[in-house]
Amino acid sequence: MNPFLISAYISPDYFCDRESETKTLTDNINNQSNTVFFAQRRIGKTALIQQVFYFLKKKKTTTIYFDIYATQNLKDFTNQLANSIYSLFPENKSLTKRFWEAIKVLRPVISVDELSGSPQLSLDITQARQFEKTIPQIFQFLDAQNIKTIIAIDEFQQILNYPEKNTEALLRSCIQHLKNVHFIFCGSNQKMMHHIFNSAKRPFYASTKSINLQKINTGVYAGFIKQHFEKQKFKISKEAIDLILELTDCHTYYTQRLCHEIFAKGIKTIQPELVLQTINEILLDNEGVYFQYRNLLTPSQWNILKAIAIERKIEQPYAQKFMHRHNVGSSANVKRGIEALVEKEMIYYTINADKPYYEVYDKFLMLWLQRK
Repeated sequence: MNPFLISAYISPDYFCDRESETKTLTDNINNQSNTVFFAQRRIGKTALIQQVFYFLKKKKTTTIYFDIYATQNLKDFTNQLANSIYSLFPENKSLTKRFWEAIKVLRPVISVDELSGSPQLSLDITQARQFEKTIPQIFQFLDAQNIKTIIAIDEFQQILNYPEKNTEALLRSCIQHLKNVHFIFCGSNQKMMHHIFNSAKRPFYASTKSINLQKINTGVYAGFIKQHFEKQKFKISKEAIDLILELTDCHTYYTQRLCHEIFAKGIKTIQPELVLQTINEILLDNEGVYFQYRNLLTPSQWNILKAIAIERKIEQPYAQKFMHRHNVGSSANVKRGIEALVEKEMIYYTINADKPYYEVYDKFLMLWLQRK
């Protein structure tokens, strides 16, 4: 088995570090505090949640995870929530009967998902006022079971796109009175997540503890990489490990992906040459996608993106030195371009640093742009 996972979480054996964050999140749960994650995309939020859930399940704590990225409104949200709960106990007749009783006014219908073959629950919600009763009713049902339950909602910022403008207030009012149910909120759009949780005018303000998820320490990640290659009878040089972490900037997904592809080659001795060969193949495979990105951006935005990629990290993009070196136009032009790139999540503004900076989100795209 390839030990460098790039999709589903399996077990702590394949999970790198995050000991401090695991403890913080576990402590929050034990102290009945809700938690929000602030972090870049693909840096390991979901895996960390699954890691904590792995241990909670051993303590008979009920855990629920659902992703609302594809939801468009409160009806979709409610169906996702109901499905996540229903999937917990399809064979427990007592709980199923009680849950069915709680939602029977919404005429629940069970069908079979064509892709997964799993049962799919659908609720008949046609009027806005039904949400104000249904969502609290579902949460209260969970709370009434007197079982400690942790619900993780991913891509939580999606609620800001719902046509129902009272979604934040509705959810906050439901959540604040629960005794046995606690929440983890995370999302990929950090600007929107900060807006929800850090704005004094918003319902969720000061209602959670936060975790700012940073990149894994380089030394720790180097040890993890060495350990897992050697455990599978591979030999990897220190220079090769250093190169992997330099190319990926120690970003979780890209580090795992590069190591995954190197391992998949089955070459038992790994030197920097093999690392470079593998990264070249990854960039070539992704080249079609990168050209599509170029077609979606204006020439000015593309040039600014390339300039930031070349710099890797840029603290002062409006400085004359940067603008002159990369011929990106005036400070006003750069400002518009950066705002657009941040909005499109092509670049990320890292504020949790001594000197905040901009960087390209996709580390493989960054390498490809550097070569162009």
